[in-house]
Amino acid sequence: MKLVYTLAAEATVLLHFAWILFVVTGAFWLRRHPRLRRIHLLAVAYSLAIEVFRWICPLTHLEQALWRRAGASAYQGAFLIHYVEKLIYFRAPQWLLVSLAALLLAATVVFYFRPPRSTERPG
Repeated sequence: MKLVYTLAAEATVLLHFAWILFVVTGAFWLRRHPRLRRIHLLAVAYSLAIEVFRWICPLTHLEQALWRRAGASAYQGAFLIHYVEKLIYFRAPQWLLVSLAALLLAATVVFYFRPPRSTERPG
């Protein structure tokens, strides 16, 4: 049974990493998909709220619970998972995390709502 929890914990870490990639890069992939853009904007705003209000991401709680059920200390796992976690949980001052999240939200809004460039050249 511990193997099942270990695999679930590692899968949750990878899902968490995918979520972060979606939040950070989603604007590039979804610019031409208005329905999905709304989901992405909500995801970025939620990520900013997590930093501003110092909430803990539900995926973090799930990961820790699964690691405990697997009989390991939180955040112990396979080699790849170890390094992915370092990318997810890097240590930085709170003001920096809030600033980066706010900057990402502002950039995403500008990216989504700026007028498209004209492909025609003048004259």
